[in-house]
Amino acid sequence: MPFRLNGVSFRPMNCQKQKGLTLRRGFTIIELLVVIAIIVVIVSMLTPALGRAFRSARSAEDTTQAKGIHASMLLYSTTSDGKLPRPSEIGKGYVDASGDSTLIHDIYDTTANLMSFMLAQKYFNTEYLISPTEANPNVQDINEIDLVYDFESIDGETVLWDNAFAADISSATPANLVNNSYAHQALCGERVRLKWHAGASASDIIISNRGPETTITSDGIMSVDENSYTLQFHGADNTWSGVVVGGDGSSRVANSLYPDGVAYKPLNGLPLGPDNIFYTDWNDINISSAPLGMASGDNWLVICNDVYSENEISAVWD
Repeated sequence: MPFRLNGVSFRPMNCQKQKGLTLRRGFTIIELLVVIAIIVVIVSMLTPALGRAFRSARSAEDTTQAKGIHASMLLYSTTSDGKLPRPSEIGKGYVDASGDSTLIHDIYDTTANLMSFMLAQKYFNTEYLISPTEANPNVQDINEIDLVYDFESIDGETVLWDNAFAADISSATPANLVNNSYAHQALCGERVRLKWHAGASASDIIISNRGPETTITSDGIMSVDENSYTLQFHGADNTWSGVVVGGDGSSRVANSLYPDGVAYKPLNGLPLGPDNIFYTDWNDINISSAPLGMASGDNWLVICNDVYSENEISAVWD
């Protein structure tokens, strides 16, 4: 009831309303635990989907880079009669009057020379050669920390590329980093004539994620290095999956060492056969002193660190 005091009216506060304003109920421990449990369940449901999304994004970026490398080589071919870049051909004309080379570096068809030449001509930048799916911690962009690649010294006369660029994956250590993730068609034997040009077909693989070392016993049993970093690029860790780019520019993530649509027709007229793209499956051309499979025209994607002859190179693995 209202009342008056000294001529002033007063109305008492509603006790129930006052109680509601002053007392606020918080969460109980049980309620907090329930909320946390719900959040944990939601996160556990989303984590696989997020993982797949990240892997898909990396695969897409990896495909873009591999295709970009091949596209750059095709661009080079427009000024070289349709031939893709080959260090031994590029450096062939750099000789003095006596026929001796004026170059201060070798011109062998190694991976380091091939990729370093493309960098020197600025077809792509150094980070483009590091796959987004790279698993080997000793493979890093040569310019990641400092500007190591020496563009300034490349004069086009005595220096065509920077020898500091490293690609010998077998020697990669924290103190000896290598600067390239990708393999390319081996530049030896009939592969060069049949595949290393702008008119190659979809079944001629030009660029790929590098693969694991493969051995095949005399009774035909194939084994793959189970500790290879290359098994961690795409998909499961117990099998190789990687980007492959065909001679026609087509690309995909292959889930086998024997990609679909890639079969080799032996040059001696025998029937088509399966083609392990990281192994010299065939020896169908008899060239004296050529090692087994080296002279053949099957697909062989490699990291090459040495060249002994037109039909003999050193392929390396990690």
